[in-house]
Amino acid sequence: MKYLEEIGARATVPILDTEAAKSLPVFIGQTYEVYRGDLFDREYAFLLCRGEDRPTPAEVEKHLKLARSVLGPNVAFVFLTLPTYDRKRLIQRRIPFVVPGRQTYLPVALIDLREKPKGGQRHLGKPKEHLSAPAQVVLLHHLQRKEDSGEWPLRKWVDVVGYSRSTLTRVYKELSAVSLCTTVASGRHVTLAFPRERRELWELALPHLRSPVRTRSRARVQDDKLQIYEAGMTALTELTMIGPGREKVYAMSSAAFEAAREDRKLIQAEYPEDGTVQIERWKYAPGLLSPDSQTVDRLSLYLSLKDDLDERIQAALTELLEQIQW
Repeated sequence: MKYLEEIGARATVPILDTEAAKSLPVFIGQTYEVYRGDLFDREYAFLLCRGEDRPTPAEVEKHLKLARSVLGPNVAFVFLTLPTYDRKRLIQRRIPFVVPGRQTYLPVALIDLREKPKGGQRHLGKPKEHLSAPAQVVLLHHLQRKEDSGEWPLRKWVDVVGYSRSTLTRVYKELSAVSLCTTVASGRHVTLAFPRERRELWELALPHLRSPVRTRSRARVQDDKLQIYEAGMTALTELTMIGPGREKVYAMSSAAFEAAREDRKLIQAEYPEDGTVQIERWKYAPGLLSPDSQTVDRLSLYLSLKDDLDERIQAALTELLEQIQW
């Protein structure tokens, strides 16, 4: 309530309404607590999500329709935390929500989508800078590989990802600067520690991460032994239930692409034709995160497609994240 007053809302203190919760379908009543309150002289039902398993935006959309049929038209969801990618999808669906102290999206009453919260709270919006490609590789490796990489010395990271010690020194400074890791120094030896649970770390890191794709080109592959990895819709089709895209998509690092082009192992094409494929040139080598697979890693694939507004793709990306053993 204090947050709503800070952003200029005329509101009353919401009151828990247990009877209203009983009138909702059981699964909704188990997911949310129902509060009643006035906002700009309109009665609102606020559905507070307290569970650890936050519904997906598609699920929230279904919950909204059911809640409105019972509680009336003025329904808004309250989330204690909300990742940027979910916030965008809720807005696309015009689903009213409040994240106390951070954002409000009530289309008929109030919208507050500032990135920096008031009152000195920890910043969870868009960072000033994204992580570098090596820092992103280290983080995504820790999130997805099964080894216990929660506390590895820097020298082991040098062996695992192949970057130089000086590069890894910059990496741990980047990750520490945005509170994604901690470091322990003993003389010249530095240990990189990830104390958070992986799923929590992913959500905290997401605003700092970006698509690995630098550019896209079409090409004819002349060497069937060329090391390329299924990416884009081709990979998403392989890993989820979504249907295939119109053309095959593969990924390789920019350096590998240039080397293959010089050696005539692939020939660029201007337009899609028989025998051409789409090649994504990545900022880092896809094989660093999927050395034993012909498909790019799931989190890099997610990052490469997360801004696509196609609802089918967004549903498949949700499925993709659910496959990860956090």
